[in-house]
Amino acid sequence: MGRCALPTAGLSWIATILVALAGSPALGQTSANQDLMSMQLEDLSRVKVYSASRHLEDARTAPSSVSIITREDIRKYGWRTLAEVLRSLRGFYTSDNRQYTYLGVRGFMRPGDDNPRILLLLNGHRLNDKIYDTAAIGTEFPLDLDLVDHIEVVRGPGSSLFGTNAIFGVINVITRQPGGSAEAETTDDVGSQLSRTGSATLTGGKGRVSGLISGSMYRSAGESSLYFPVFATPETNNGYAENADGSHFEHAFAELRAGDFTVDGMLSDRIRQFPTGADGSVFDDPANRDNDARGYVDADLHRKLGADTDLDVRAYYDAYDYVGSGDYAAPGLPGPMAVFVKARADWVGTEATLTRQIGAQSLTAGAEYEYSLGLRQWTYAAGMPDVFWSDETPWLAGAFAEAELHLIPRLIVHAGARVDNSSEFNDAVSPRAALIYTPDGQTALKYLVGQAYRDPNAYEEYYADGVTVTAGPRSLVPEQILSNEVVLERSVRPWLSVTADGFYNRLKELIDQVPDGNTTLSYFVNDDHVHAMGLEGEVDVERESGVAVRSSYTATMATDDVTHTALTNAPHSQAKLNGSLPVERWGTAGLELLYVGPLTDERDTRVPAYFLPSITFATRPFGGGWQFSSSCYDATNQRWFSPGGPNDPEDQMQMDGRAWRFRMSWRQPARGGGGR
Repeated sequence: MGRCALPTAGLSWIATILVALAGSPALGQTSANQDLMSMQLEDLSRVKVYSASRHLEDARTAPSSVSIITREDIRKYGWRTLAEVLRSLRGFYTSDNRQYTYLGVRGFMRPGDDNPRILLLLNGHRLNDKIYDTAAIGTEFPLDLDLVDHIEVVRGPGSSLFGTNAIFGVINVITRQPGGSAEAETTDDVGSQLSRTGSATLTGGKGRVSGLISGSMYRSAGESSLYFPVFATPETNNGYAENADGSHFEHAFAELRAGDFTVDGMLSDRIRQFPTGADGSVFDDPANRDNDARGYVDADLHRKLGADTDLDVRAYYDAYDYVGSGDYAAPGLPGPMAVFVKARADWVGTEATLTRQIGAQSLTAGAEYEYSLGLRQWTYAAGMPDVFWSDETPWLAGAFAEAELHLIPRLIVHAGARVDNSSEFNDAVSPRAALIYTPDGQTALKYLVGQAYRDPNAYEEYYADGVTVTAGPRSLVPEQILSNEVVLERSVRPWLSVTADGFYNRLKELIDQVPDGNTTLSYFVNDDHVHAMGLEGEVDVERESGVAVRSSYTATMATDDVTHTALTNAPHSQAKLNGSLPVERWGTAGLELLYVGPLTDERDTRVPAYFLPSITFATRPFGGGWQFSSSCYDATNQRWFSPGGPNDPEDQMQMDGRAWRFRMSWRQPARGGGGR
């Protein structure tokens, strides 16, 4: 089913904090984000990154392969969700089962997973929830993209700094920062499927105090009629689902900064109908829906302890609430029975990071502790006792250190490790090392090796309702990856750069949900080992005239070491192009071309390749702060498919065809706004 509302005290408390932030004169962000915001956008988009080492550094000499997407990129290409941003990058691809959006990385997309092997951050704050480990990237992503300043995508293992989930990479979404003068902004758009979005943002400040508050909402009727061949019988409307594909969400975000102190908070609620009959629910029933609510409050203090030493300390409270509801037919009942799957997580934590510069060398060290006030999961049918109930209170603690050494001319050495311990699992050690050779200011050759892990999530570890899922025959252990990567980055001209990347990943102890041979139940077990190797190439062009092109190609071979067969949901090839050019003095035209090769889904069915062109025209601001854009997605109306998961009746699902969006925004300094 999936995972409704905001009924519990914790999320209500977060809402109270957001209102309080909005009503204050205007507090923080980590030192990393303060450093990032102090830079010019041009410098940031080309060379600077924070999330690779937990301190600001040149992306070319960072110990990973990094991509940075700016706010201007999002505007030029009309991206509507974080998923659309990520699938434009080399090595990434997505699928969608009309409940959630899933992310594949370098040939790895596990059927039915909720993106638990990618660590998703918002201003450095972990967004993966404590029940399913979900990295939410579709309409379930809990922030309006209008608030994004830039996105750092750091490929490769990141557990040496961030702990669990950072197996394939770290994605850090950085929001716009409040300015010194008061300003108001509104945005509205309409699109296909009767979709409409509205948002409003206010910023302001005076002296060292500033603040931002933003709210947005989205409504979509979805496709009015969808055809599913597996249900093509008279009893199930001949396979047509009618008016059962709608969705809506509401987002709120606020930030208050006062000197070195920052408080920010987020609250999000999304409801998504699903027409697919997933998990055995009644097909074409508008009562089938997933409701995810997410929120947090984060307080951060940044202090300079000396000219070369920085200390960051943060504390936070997080909440996640999920309700999946569906109608199920059962023998002997006069009609469908409503079944509810619920989950609720509340957790608190604190962390401290110290960065010390010693001449050309630098040292980063830190520690964190997190305690779950409650991880609750329960399942029941309407009017009946609980089928399943659990309430756990696990904790985890970790410490890390990494050194950046410039002991030999033109050679940079990164070496570090993290040790994590928890109430459920023994110590996890995550080392990382990088050798970076820079023969000149235009070239960097990197060898990167690292190990990362993922703890079993609460659903995998605790859930066993005895109806669909039973306890496994043995205790679960963390998944692990060992990654080797060679990267060449070179600026051929001031306006032309190229990247070549080769990688080899080996994963072991992968967690799968497998059938119990003696019953109709299934259980979770560590039962798989896989490896993937591939080559990536990218060319970036950015001329002073405003012409910009980013093109890439990825070739991947991913294999199951147990069956010696190709992995499911793993395309062998991907090709992508994003290009934009100025149109006279009026604005910018953007073109995106995405090709993803054929793949095999988990039922051994071939999912055909697809090619998606999209076009966006965006005006420059004019007439006192007005700005317009128009986008056409899948412009040639291709018929394309996403692979289904183990709980989806269809082995592959046809995706929406051509779609439109028209967008209007207005920004204006508020009268009487204060300055710095």
